[in-house]
Amino acid sequence: MIYLVFPSSWHPSQPYLSLPALKGFLHQHGIEDVVQRDLAIELLDHLCTWEKAQPLFARIQDEFNQMRQKPYLNDFEHEKIQKLAEAVEIIPSLCGQIDAAKASLRCEDFYDLDRYMESLKIIDVWLDNILAAYFPSQLTVIGSQLRWSPYSTWEILESFEHPEENFFHDLYRQFYLPEIIKEDIELLGISITSVEQVLPGLSLAHLVRQARPDIHITVGGSIFTKLVDVLEKGSPLFDFVDSFVVHEGETPLLKLVQALRSDQDFSKVPNLVYKDGETVKVNRPFYKEELNALPTPDFDGMPFDLYLSPERVLPVVGSRGCYWERCAFCSIPFDHIDFHVRYAETVANDFKNLHEKYGCNYFFFTDEALPINFLKTFSQKLVDMDLDIRWTGELKFEKSLLKDDRLEVLHKSGCRKLIFGMESYNQRVLDFMKKGCPVEVIDETVERCMEIGIGIHLYLLIGFPTETREEVYDSVNFVLKNPRLLNSTGFSCITSQFDLEKSTPMAKSPEEYKVYNFRTPEGHDLALGYSYDIDEGLTAEEATDLYQEVLGKLHQVVATFPHNYSLADGLLYLGHEEKEKSGHSLAAY
Repeated sequence: MIYLVFPSSWHPSQPYLSLPALKGFLHQHGIEDVVQRDLAIELLDHLCTWEKAQPLFARIQDEFNQMRQKPYLNDFEHEKIQKLAEAVEIIPSLCGQIDAAKASLRCEDFYDLDRYMESLKIIDVWLDNILAAYFPSQLTVIGSQLRWSPYSTWEILESFEHPEENFFHDLYRQFYLPEIIKEDIELLGISITSVEQVLPGLSLAHLVRQARPDIHITVGGSIFTKLVDVLEKGSPLFDFVDSFVVHEGETPLLKLVQALRSDQDFSKVPNLVYKDGETVKVNRPFYKEELNALPTPDFDGMPFDLYLSPERVLPVVGSRGCYWERCAFCSIPFDHIDFHVRYAETVANDFKNLHEKYGCNYFFFTDEALPINFLKTFSQKLVDMDLDIRWTGELKFEKSLLKDDRLEVLHKSGCRKLIFGMESYNQRVLDFMKKGCPVEVIDETVERCMEIGIGIHLYLLIGFPTETREEVYDSVNFVLKNPRLLNSTGFSCITSQFDLEKSTPMAKSPEEYKVYNFRTPEGHDLALGYSYDIDEGLTAEEATDLYQEVLGKLHQVVATFPHNYSLADGLLYLGHEEKEKSGHSLAAY
């Protein structure tokens, strides 16, 4: 069988799109024996179930008692025993609440903001303590922290030798490896789409290789797409990963399955990076999918009952890549080779199919930037279908969005929030970034969205090369000094510090952007970006200090929960509030 796995960690309210897209495509082409597993939500649920977590608590108690008997503790042991002591005290006080906290997020209590916040807090505190035996490693609802860098092959390999700290390696071995290796698996596919997933994903690959060397292990996702040049030079990762699928994966995975089941000739599998003897082969040119030939994603087998939300929010895709392809800081065009878009009618049918098959009323576009012409046609198709659904997606500020009644039609089709990568509200910085966006368009778009009732999410970027403190505050004050925006329905805003990534226009033309002397930390062979020097604007230290300052100020005026914590959760809240208002109006009538 073909066994597809999504490793920890991901936001617990919705599944990720990669596996359902692959499963649907394989089924479309006659490959029926496909299993998909979301280990991110499975592990989270396991750890947050008191009956299943009791052995972990017993281990904490045992280690605490053993360390108390030692006549001498080194500095690390002093820190660890303090953590164990905290866990011994906290876990009994929360063991009667943890299952209820999960349950509350899966029912109407989810929409009680106080209860919602309390449940998430209980889960985070629980996770911080139930894994105390693995100190200093930590797991939260949406992330993890281990002492090994995912940017270093050598540190990743070292983590496998320390299951006492690498809880992914240890817990996957205990909870999931036995049932995986007893299956008749030909190919194990692991989707690694974020840096957070590198250690857990490769830990799983390492475990399976040790237990079942006959299984072909392939890794896909955007992370290793950015690392083709590193893999091509040869990597110890090939000791336990047979191949990497880079860029788009549907057809490559199908061809890989067909090769495994026939002649084993991997040279015909597009986008595959693999080791042939002592040589690493990269199958170029890279293949681009025909999006309109792809089926509706297949979520069968996803553990819907485990996600921490009362209703399903399913990811969908309308396009891949970015039609703009000019932003100086963006590596998205590299990830997807070229921009390509799915027919609006096809995507509308995806919504209809998923709505009918899974009873899903909420959808989240995964697109980096939805094209305006696509949105115009798509939203009208939804209106014509009379689907009672709600959706959100990300797009670029464009003057064309303001033409005619496009925003009104978006709202009528069920759009309740738009996500904008504003990055800056200073025109010089926007122009230097090559965003292609006049601030006047930002003003008018935000105003129109507020008038119509479409929520707004803004991404802000701090520390772009040559940017000054005053220019940063042009962006920050656009939010801080805009009470109408701050009080608008569903408003959220996230700021991040600029990182210079590989394969971006800036990395390719550093002189144009006044950056130089690129470098990465020693041993970080899997680094996805660079440190650099500048002659103008904020230094790295100044940008970090300013980022923390801005973060504190935004936190005071932009509530974290629910909209700034999770865009998917926020969409559910917007839909629920709308239903309540409608119900009150009907009752009054």
